[in-house]
Amino acid sequence: MYPTIDEVTRIKMLQFPQGKLDILIDSDTNNEIDDQFAIAYALLSPERFCVKGILAAPYVIDDGLQDPEEGMRLSYEEIQKLLRLMNRKGNPDGFVLKGSPRFMDASKQPVPSDAARRIVQLASSYSPEHPLYVVAIGAITNVASAIQMKPEILSNLVVVWLGGNDFGQSPDVFNVNRDKYAAQVVFDCGVPLIHVPTYYVSSHLITSVPTLKAFIGGANPLCDYFIENVAGFRAEEFATGKEIWDVSAFAVLMDPSWSTSEITATPIITDQLTWSFDYRRPLMRNIRTLDREAIMGDLYRKLKRL
Repeated sequence: MYPTIDEVTRIKMLQFPQGKLDILIDSDTNNEIDDQFAIAYALLSPERFCVKGILAAPYVIDDGLQDPEEGMRLSYEEIQKLLRLMNRKGNPDGFVLKGSPRFMDASKQPVPSDAARRIVQLASSYSPEHPLYVVAIGAITNVASAIQMKPEILSNLVVVWLGGNDFGQSPDVFNVNRDKYAAQVVFDCGVPLIHVPTYYVSSHLITSVPTLKAFIGGANPLCDYFIENVAGFRAEEFATGKEIWDVSAFAVLMDPSWSTSEITATPIITDQLTWSFDYRRPLMRNIRTLDREAIMGDLYRKLKRL
């Protein structure tokens, strides 16, 4: 069903090349407060990223919003708001697109959407020598649907996904357990994959309201919006912080020296939401540690300069 990538080519695609990378961002932007930081970081890093578009991903919340289509719509609107705060008025039509109205089901048939069709369209013009990087920081139905729609594109892609926990723990976290079948497609199809674990890797990127006020407070409307978001997400208590997980998916591409990683066989996500291992499977890159100070310093400086 899926094209085979020889392992020499795969290893080359899993390296961090020099120069600018063409990226598509797939984000459940309204779900929390970290996607906004991550998207802004990518857009404020033109020396490294050429952002080809931003795709809205579906989401639900256990004790809140229950309609994934509504979550996707709210994310689409939040992306537009973020671009306005950044004075990004010159983005072409189709730069921001709506994604799947639901999660992929057990049939693993693609869920049609403008986002999935855009991934197919754009990836078709790339190659293993010059791949498109799809940086996914939410449920991954848009990406899985594009691969199921046209499996040939997977040899033109590198998928960077903030997905499950590290392999010594269960993958049963937000971006996986809401979208298990799409996650299985991405882990099983053989696409070159860079996995950024949540615990205890991206969970290392912590900020706080006092920190944000000290470093970016009053710098511009975007910075003030971010501070307001973090303050409103949970009641600020003494010595508490907030993870801005999704920044990590871009930081590992920004500078290879800011992370350590391993090349390993792609594990299996079981129906019981556990990792299972078969070392005959295609290779992938798994991020193990992050340099928090380097990453947060770069983020704060770029936000303040806007």
